[in-house]
Amino acid sequence: MSLLKRFGAMVSNSRKNNKKQLNHPKKILQKKRRNLRFKTTLFVQPLTIIIVSFAIILLVFNVLLKLFIAEQAFTAVQNQYDTLDTLYVGDTPETTAEGNIFETTYIIADDSFDIKYISASMYDLSEKKISEKIIDYFSDNDDIEWFDDIDEDDADYSDYQNSLNYFKKVEIDGSAYMIKMQEYPGTLADSYVKQDNNDDSPTYYIFVFANVTPIEELENYINFILLGLMVIIGIIASISIFLTARKLDRNFGSLKSYILGVGNREKNLPTENFAYREFNEVGQTVERMNDMIDANQRSQQLFFQNSSHELRTPLMSIQGYVEGIKEGVIDAKEAASVIVDESQKMTDLVDDILTLSKMESVQTQLQLEKLNITDLLYDVSWRLKAKADERGIAFEHHFDDDYLEIEADEKLLERAFTNILSNAVRYAKTQISISGKLIENQLQITISNDGEAISEQDQEYLFERFYKGKGGHFGIGLAITKEIVERHKGTITVISNAQETSFIIYLPVK
Repeated sequence: MSLLKRFGAMVSNSRKNNKKQLNHPKKILQKKRRNLRFKTTLFVQPLTIIIVSFAIILLVFNVLLKLFIAEQAFTAVQNQYDTLDTLYVGDTPETTAEGNIFETTYIIADDSFDIKYISASMYDLSEKKISEKIIDYFSDNDDIEWFDDIDEDDADYSDYQNSLNYFKKVEIDGSAYMIKMQEYPGTLADSYVKQDNNDDSPTYYIFVFANVTPIEELENYINFILLGLMVIIGIIASISIFLTARKLDRNFGSLKSYILGVGNREKNLPTENFAYREFNEVGQTVERMNDMIDANQRSQQLFFQNSSHELRTPLMSIQGYVEGIKEGVIDAKEAASVIVDESQKMTDLVDDILTLSKMESVQTQLQLEKLNITDLLYDVSWRLKAKADERGIAFEHHFDDDYLEIEADEKLLERAFTNILSNAVRYAKTQISISGKLIENQLQITISNDGEAISEQDQEYLFERFYKGKGGHFGIGLAITKEIVERHKGTITVISNAQETSFIIYLPVK
């Protein structure tokens, strides 16, 4: 393949790759996905968490409160039965100091459900009325059968008092009562039933009940308050979340529009100032990326212009000599020498461009091998000795050790040293010095020449790709050198003054 075809193919592929890289984010952003809106997610998820949290709190509160009411009611009723059981067997009941939120009332009825005794005060007509309605309720609804599952042959009455199976909640006239019934065969002794040994003793039913209506009303009131608070907090949270979500959505929309504008390569995009620091950081990052892309495009454009100019100059020279040979005005041997030199310039330039393109590829792997840097530097300087002798330049070598070994890619390092030494031969006056020494875990290589000093402005951009210095020479070689050194996890710097210019390279020693 000719040099022009190689260069043209490289330029074409580079432009295609750049176009793909610029369009790739656009395709990703424009790809349709069936996802939730950002604003919807910000609004729905926090509100759902708040509602579910309140619902769980309300549920747990009601469950625990109902368990507490049942436990307190059962305890109060059972304490009353404990007293009646003690009196039943003829013992004196002990007074318990245990507190309870419920007061109990008990009713003694015979087997015909006629009331024989009510523990309420004779002046408490409401308790008497409720007692009568409780007896009527069980009599009318045959609920006594619900209690008849007790084994009457079982003489251990503790089985009754320790069982919840005969503990029932009943609603009468809009009030709720927790009721328990036990059978006591024996003799009625005023306010309790006393045990006797007669088989013909009548059976009495003792109903003990507690009014749980007040505590349930308190429960309903608390539920009402909690529900009201939940609604109020829910409304406030909804408004707050909605406003925040709308603000976030607007800022995100502006950020998205800005990023899309950058992706579409729109010019003169206004700098956005977002309400949130994170969005500003993203916007600033995108802005820096946009500036880097613009700078890269300008550099590439300048590179192609300079490359075209560098190729056009030897091509025009070759064309002129060829036309001179054709017209018979130039000696063919003299022209052939010039044509060969100009062709070599084009070959070197295209090779540099292809090498740089290859180095930019992430697929490029270093071919590492053990390498004696001393021998490599001697070889490179020897190949340039002829050009140096033509210009009256001498090489000097100073190595602390004749064998300085590292692991490196020999071909790439040879290219890097050749680029630096070629520049040194071009600009040196009388001498080029090459030195190498080990400093801790690094190998320091210094290449110096006594040529003209490099300006501070040129030093700043000396290793930039596609940079052209004041001298007018197209400096792609040093960009390649820097890329090679950094691929080896090393560094390269330049120090230039009126006495000498030195390139200092540090490479790690493994």
